[in-house]
Amino acid sequence: MRRGSLKGDMVFDTSIIIEMSLATTYGKELIKSIIKEEIIPYITMLNITEAKYILCRILGIDESLKRIGLILDSNYFTIVNTDTLSDLVSICKCRFPISLADCHTLSLAKKMSLPVLFYKLEKEFRPIVQELKNWINSEILFLVGD
Repeated sequence: MRRGSLKGDMVFDTSIIIEMSLATTYGKELIKSIIKEEIIPYITMLNITEAKYILCRILGIDESLKRIGLILDSNYFTIVNTDTLSDLVSICKCRFPISLADCHTLSLAKKMSLPVLFYKLEKEFRPIVQELKNWINSEILFLVGD
């Protein structure tokens, strides 16, 4: 996916937070788009928690907390309270063989009627991606192709 085709409000999966935290090429492009306010990202605290432990395994806890802290302190990300998503998350997890974190992300996109951005199409999504799109009634976007 080209950076220029990503515009507007969208829900970010944890994989996107990781890309930005690691300052990959894609992560840097996303950061530029966010700073220019071409993209308005929405995330959950579960995304933050998941990103912290993944980065901890890669970089250590101190660096993980520092990098996620920078994202939070930037005030470019809207962190949505997902307490009201419990029923949607439960329905998602019941219907689809995907992680609880992915169900939180997709449920947020469904509730807010926003597209959702994942890093890539994972194997567990491949056979059900159209069903997931239908369920959230919005687009599921992937930063990179296969």
